[in-house]
Amino acid sequence: MKELDSDEKDLFFVSAYYYGNEYGFYENQVSLTFIAPRDANWDRRKIIVIKSNDTSAVLEPMKVHRATPHNVCRFVTLQGTVTLRNDLMDLEVLVNKNIAPIRYLPADNKQRDLVVCTPPIYGNVRWQSVLLAAHVYPRFGGHLQTYFSNSKPEFYELLEELKRLKGISVTPFPHFFGNTKLDEIEFGGITVANADCLSKYKSSASFITFLEWNELLIPKTFDSYFSEFANYFESEIFVGLLEFRNANGTSKVVTRPLLIDSVWLNEPVERPFKLKSKQMKNNKIYEIGDDLDIESMKRGDLMPRGSPRGENDGGKEILKLEDRRAIGHSIQK
Repeated sequence: MKELDSDEKDLFFVSAYYYGNEYGFYENQVSLTFIAPRDANWDRRKIIVIKSNDTSAVLEPMKVHRATPHNVCRFVTLQGTVTLRNDLMDLEVLVNKNIAPIRYLPADNKQRDLVVCTPPIYGNVRWQSVLLAAHVYPRFGGHLQTYFSNSKPEFYELLEELKRLKGISVTPFPHFFGNTKLDEIEFGGITVANADCLSKYKSSASFITFLEWNELLIPKTFDSYFSEFANYFESEIFVGLLEFRNANGTSKVVTRPLLIDSVWLNEPVERPFKLKSKQMKNNKIYEIGDDLDIESMKRGDLMPRGSPRGENDGGKEILKLEDRRAIGHSIQK
């Protein structure tokens, strides 16, 4: 979408989700994800959404939020939201005098206890990590959102098989690197994928987190993600983010989607208003080791690494015996 004749002003549309009148808090809202050149300042420009039903067309101003907090990468991620007064049939975006039609999808409306948003799958992602994560998260009521792009046919076939599980969704990811104008997408599209994931599930997910493919988050006190996280959010009403540390000491967060407007790599740039972060010292993000193979997974010998210093915590301490056996049996099937 060009504002002028300059290619540097392009605004590249990624996805849009519509929340109809059955979505409660987000009723009749549209959430859009874009990427744009870092110096175009689209977050300060006026963008208008033209929406129409079967009888009329109405112009609504869009609130544009920049998810990228830095100016290192050439292209940055933007999220826009607009609340409509009536039901939506057609959607267009007006930028100055230019109008572009927008293809939108209905947002996810199935109740999810925890949605795990992951980076796009490229050739450097180990299929063993994807396989293990796809079986671990559903065991505790989690849902894994994956993005597939530019990988081997065998990997695609694996994802097609994993889609048979109830706890994983596979979404095609735009091949930005096929366009020479978009060869500097921020961190290989991680921020774009996270923004899309947040928009898709912000009404249906009770909790949401943003993790790498070699990371696992396991409930420590309860037998489900919902019970684990609801315990902290309900007992400490001013908590807005639960912060976990991975094996490298990097903070990863779990939050309620309705508390944040956008997300960067693994946490929102703007923290929830007047809400504090809780450091989860007794739980952590576990790292899936490169030595984990399919035969050990089938046996239930799950040995992710846990501490910031890289020691192995031992699979028996991380997962209960019954969980390891159930996950191993599921993988074997």
